[in-house]
Amino acid sequence: MNSSISSPGERPSRFTRFGQKPLMRGWSHALAALAAMVVTILLLVETRTDAVRFVSVLVFGMSMIGLYLGSAVYHLGRWQGRKHALMRAIDHSNIFLLIAGTYTPICVNVLTGWLRVLVLVLIWTIGLSGVVSTMLQLHLPRWASTGLYLGMGWVSLIALPQLAQLLPWQAIAMLVAGGVLYSIGAVVYALKRPNPLPRIFGFHEIFHLFTIAGGAAFVAMIWIWVVPFPRQ
Repeated sequence: MNSSISSPGERPSRFTRFGQKPLMRGWSHALAALAAMVVTILLLVETRTDAVRFVSVLVFGMSMIGLYLGSAVYHLGRWQGRKHALMRAIDHSNIFLLIAGTYTPICVNVLTGWLRVLVLVLIWTIGLSGVVSTMLQLHLPRWASTGLYLGMGWVSLIALPQLAQLLPWQAIAMLVAGGVLYSIGAVVYALKRPNPLPRIFGFHEIFHLFTIAGGAAFVAMIWIWVVPFPRQ
């Protein structure tokens, strides 16, 4: 366990070694959590007559809500010591769950045969392993954890040939756009740059905006092309 994180004497999470966190920290994800709740309800209504499709979008929706809500609670709260360590672990674990949750409706409703099973098993094995290691506080360097998130996200390349055969190019473009937006955000997070207004709106806020934009691209793809796709 990293004692610098779990130490009881640690300052509240609204503060960093540079002083108080930016004023906007956490607010974008708080708004995104509300939007994710609305989107999830609408997707569930849309798929209510198909149990398999319903469950797949429920997993996706709950992973979105979990990530944005957990992030907002963590970043807006004033956590100390062990509570701060726990909230941070939950926040980081939710990234793994969101990636796996986003894959789920695409795999279940579009992919076919062995590829469907392979990608689902692979992505959830990596995701749950990431959650366990994070909750056990087996801390990785920032660059390593960022690389793991990116690698997990781009597992979709395995399925891209089949997806390109089954879905229109617009859907593939939206999928790629979502991945690129997430990746740019991850690079910003890893480099801590750009950091325009450290006291108001810093690099972490930019990272959060890219996660929202990437998530919106996947919502559009799933809503427009995956939900109505004739599952085989």
